[in-house]
Amino acid sequence: MSSGKGKYGSLALTRRQFLANSAVSGLALSAPYVITAQARAATQLVYIGYGGSTQDVITKVFIASFIKETGIDVLSSPGADLAKLRAQVQTGNVEWDLLNLIGPQASAAGNDGILEEIDYAVVHKGGAIERGQSKFFNTYYFSRGGIGFNPDKFPSGKHPTGWAEFWNLEKFPGRRGLRSRPEDNLEMALIADGVAPKDVYPIDVDRAFASLDKIKASVAHWIAETPQTVSLLQNNEVDFVFTYSSRIEAARKQGSAVDFAYGPNFLTPGTHVIPKGTKNRDAAMQLMGHFLRPDLQAAFCNETGSTPINPAAVPLMTPEVSARQPKFDDPQVMFVNVDWWAENYAAVNKRFLEWRLA
Repeated sequence: MSSGKGKYGSLALTRRQFLANSAVSGLALSAPYVITAQARAATQLVYIGYGGSTQDVITKVFIASFIKETGIDVLSSPGADLAKLRAQVQTGNVEWDLLNLIGPQASAAGNDGILEEIDYAVVHKGGAIERGQSKFFNTYYFSRGGIGFNPDKFPSGKHPTGWAEFWNLEKFPGRRGLRSRPEDNLEMALIADGVAPKDVYPIDVDRAFASLDKIKASVAHWIAETPQTVSLLQNNEVDFVFTYSSRIEAARKQGSAVDFAYGPNFLTPGTHVIPKGTKNRDAAMQLMGHFLRPDLQAAFCNETGSTPINPAAVPLMTPEVSARQPKFDDPQVMFVNVDWWAENYAAVNKRFLEWRLA
């Protein structure tokens, strides 16, 4: 989940700048069949994601088909940021219509009252999806967090496949790469220390930090930007890294010698939210629902290796990608508890930053 400039423009792009650049993005068309003719020409959605290869696929699969089928303009750009979202809503200058946020941030934003309540009569028009929905955010896929490695350097049996092995510095010596934030790190530390995935929450923070102490000296890089989780592998700056299946799959398709340990992965909801006060609420709800269509979810996951929220997508996926999908009842798979993080993030993050610098 990256920031900075991406294929579809700068993080700082305003709606006016989006309009000026719409010819470059190729995403400016007309308007929706459910919106009145008078409003049709004026309707234009701004979709904000995290950039990188994942947003490229989002734009190709979801955004382009939505434009074609509804005629609603959609301008897609990176720059998802909770602080910017909060500032827009608080100042009454809402420029974004649909925003991709990681689950903990989406939950926090809902608690802060800066999101529109979701109209599930529109969003789930094609049928309700039981998992991943809430009053203020809707999950459209799960990102899969796990261990990345170079298969040429570390073939089968020579790389860790789970968190206990990732922590085993004697059996699997080498430079580690971890995210520079507490979420995911505390969970993997507990699982490495023997806690079952189903028992991770509520997080025993003291035990997690004690476990992190055991691996801290081997962490060569604390990674702030998601693309670095792969580039550090490619540049031989780490041996084993916490990363995401979508990033590894994108790099593999480009010929990089990287691989992902499928199995005991973390599933983190990729969510959509609608900023409170958007002028395009109804059209934004339509776009949110469009992301749940099984054929589009299958196409997205075929390219990213992610996990769809709609179970009807699984039979539509390629056999290779479908075979790698986690079973939601697998005891080795852990669902990140976004509500726990929304309530505890500030205090835990402060302790984590102090721990890293100590």
